[in-house]
Amino acid sequence: MYLITTITLNPSLDLNIYVDKLRKNQNNRSKSMKYDIGGKATHVSLVLSTLDIENKATGIMGGNNGKTIIKMMENRNVNCDFVFQEGDETRITYIIVQQEEEGTFMLTEPGFRIESKTFEALKKKVKEIVRKDDFVVISGGIPPGIDIWNYGDLLNLIKEIGGRLIIDTSGECLKEAVKHKPYLLKPNEVELSQIIGYVPNSLEEYIKELKLLNKKGIEIVALSLGDKGSIISTIDKSFRIIPPKVVQINDTGCGDVFLGGAVAMLYENRALEDVFRFATAISASKATKPGTSEFSLEDAEKFRKETEIYDV
Repeated sequence: MYLITTITLNPSLDLNIYVDKLRKNQNNRSKSMKYDIGGKATHVSLVLSTLDIENKATGIMGGNNGKTIIKMMENRNVNCDFVFQEGDETRITYIIVQQEEEGTFMLTEPGFRIESKTFEALKKKVKEIVRKDDFVVISGGIPPGIDIWNYGDLLNLIKEIGGRLIIDTSGECLKEAVKHKPYLLKPNEVELSQIIGYVPNSLEEYIKELKLLNKKGIEIVALSLGDKGSIISTIDKSFRIIPPKVVQINDTGCGDVFLGGAVAMLYENRALEDVFRFATAISASKATKPGTSEFSLEDAEKFRKETEIYDV
C-alpha cells in the first residue's frame, strides 16, 4: 500500500486569542489564549492519523516554535520528519476568536527566510520518503527565500518520482501547480479567478472553467465555496455539495481539514461522492470547535447525513 506524505513549506504555531467581541478604540481584554498546530498540510496529517491512516509529515521548521508544533503533532500520532533551519524561528499566527459573533480575525507573520541548503535538504528528504503512486499533499504558500522556480522544481521532482500531487495553494504557486497537472487541486473562488483571469458569475461558468482544468490533466478539481459548500469536477462528472448548517466558532483550518478528509477517503478508494461528503462533514465539525486543529469524527458522522449532494 502506498504512503501519504504531507509537505508544509511555511508552517506556523497558532495562538488562538478568545474575546467576547472586538471593539474599535477600546481595550479588548482576552478571556483566554491557547497555542495550537497551525496549517496547512499539518492538518491533513492530523486527520489521517486520527483515522489510523499511515502518513508522514515533512516541511521546514525552526526554533522552539517548530519543536512545539512537532511535539503537538507527535502527541496526536503523526509521524514527523521535518527539516530544521538552525538560528531561525517558525512563525506565529494570531487568531482572534469572538465568542459573540461568528468568524475569526487572523494576523500572520511572513516566516523566516529559507536558505538554499535547507531547501536542498528538503528535496533530499522528499527523494527518500516519496515513492511511485504515493499521494503527496503540498498545502499553503511559500516562505521568503523560496521562489516560484524552487516551488516548481519541488513539484517536478515529485512528478518524476511518480507521486500524485494534491495541491492547496494560491497566487503564483497555484498557477505553477496547474502546469504540473496535479491529481487533485483545491482552489477557492478567489484562487480560481487568479488562474482564469475573471470571476465567474454563474454555476455554469464555474463548471465550464473546472472542466477546462480537468482537460489540462488535473483529475479532480475541488472548488471551495466556503460555508456555501463546494463544486467537485472530474472529466466525466461534476456535483455540488451543500454542507450542513452549523454554528461556527472558529473557521480557521476548515479548508485544511476538508482536504484531510478527502485524502483519507481517496486513500480508501471510496466513491467520489462519499469522498467529498465525508470531507464536508469533518470540515463542518472543525468549524464548531474553538481550536485551530480540533475536529470530531463523531460529529462528522452526524454531519455526513446532513450533507446534500446533487449532480450539476
